[in-house]
Amino acid sequence: MKLFDCSKFQFRIFQYLAALAANLGMFSMGLHYGWPSLAIPDLTSGKYSFNLTDSEASWIVAVTPLGSIIGDVAAGFTLNTFGRKTMIWFSSIPLTVSWILIAVATAPVYLFAARILAGIIDGFLFTAIPPYLAEISDPEIRGFLGTTYFVTLVFGMMLSNVMLMFISIPTSAYISASVSLLMLIILPFLPESPYFYVIKKEMSLATSSLQKFRGKGEITEELERISNGIEEENKLGKGTFYELIFTPHNRNCLILALAMTALQQLTGILAIQSYCDILFNETNDILSANVGNLIYFVIYFVGTSIALFVIDIFGRKPLVLFSTSMICVTLLTDATFLYIKSSTDVDVRGLDYIQIISILIYVAAFSIGLNCVPILVSSEIFPSHIKGKAFCLINVCFSVVSSGVVQFFSWSKGFGLEVPFYTFAVVSLIGTIFLAVYLPETKGKTLEDVQSRMKNLRGKKGNVV
Repeated sequence: MKLFDCSKFQFRIFQYLAALAANLGMFSMGLHYGWPSLAIPDLTSGKYSFNLTDSEASWIVAVTPLGSIIGDVAAGFTLNTFGRKTMIWFSSIPLTVSWILIAVATAPVYLFAARILAGIIDGFLFTAIPPYLAEISDPEIRGFLGTTYFVTLVFGMMLSNVMLMFISIPTSAYISASVSLLMLIILPFLPESPYFYVIKKEMSLATSSLQKFRGKGEITEELERISNGIEEENKLGKGTFYELIFTPHNRNCLILALAMTALQQLTGILAIQSYCDILFNETNDILSANVGNLIYFVIYFVGTSIALFVIDIFGRKPLVLFSTSMICVTLLTDATFLYIKSSTDVDVRGLDYIQIISILIYVAAFSIGLNCVPILVSSEIFPSHIKGKAFCLINVCFSVVSSGVVQFFSWSKGFGLEVPFYTFAVVSLIGTIFLAVYLPETKGKTLEDVQSRMKNLRGKKGNVV
């Protein structure tokens, strides 16, 4: 399959431009997520114009996911009122403000305000971007476009670490603000999702949007298919939380989406990311902490970029099963090494590179499948009229589980670092089995076909491919 077949690229130009513009928001959020790694040590070291205590620093990191929950809930109630593109465009304004607050900060309160604001916008973007990209894309490239925002998110995390190695916090904040300003300028020139217009019964706008995204004037058959699909959805309900939870088909989709989201975090990605600082400091004779941290994010970015190009070739299911299997193996390897090192008399001096290699293979395996497949599949399996509510719950699940995993890691490592690593490995094994049985393949299918197949899963065991 050729993602950039010249004969089709010119017809899909608005799809690629819309993905580029929307992903500027994810790039800015990636800069936010990567910012604490090098900014916090500076802010607590006494080298900056004001100092943070360790307690203040931990809360500045923690308030972003807490703010995300607020954004998730607000976006869940308003996505089908204001529209996907409009919500993404609106997010650029407070996102720009958050970076300016960091740039001009003269006291910790500025940083708290900036990080909370960024968290709220994170909730908006993660609720609006996946449906928008899924609904504007041709089936052949939906996996590609639906994965792009993971690449830009990770690229932002990596670039934030690079910038702060060479320039000051205010300068990097002003540069980051320019990214979200660019989104503010570009998005008004791009169409809204045709699915949103059909939901609002604005058929002339839906026709115009679909014609631009498909690069052709004749879209009657596709528009009719979208309209019929949404009409069938409307017969089922009005897209409420009650309908999401208590309608069997929607509940099945929700259980699958929440299980994938929880699995993604229960493999320990955020906890292990924080552990990397300890690991690279302990193995400074092999790899300096700054270099090790940069290599970690480069591998994270490269692995996610590879997923971008292969997800529509190999499919979602094979990719995520390979990912979770490799994650299980690397976690078991690292856990066993840590157990031997701390609880036996075996001399492992000079073998610390095993830990480094295991962690780097772990992040490569995570980035190529489990990083992007759960949210991509979630954007495909839900009916359009209920996606806002679904992504609200998915994102809340992400925030709660990820915070819980970090707390679990902090508590359980007191019994030995191998304990959380063995726990994450067992979860990865269980997750691999679960996905092998219940995850349907959605590669190359229209959204209506995917949702029809999800309905057929009701009352059946196993998966439909």
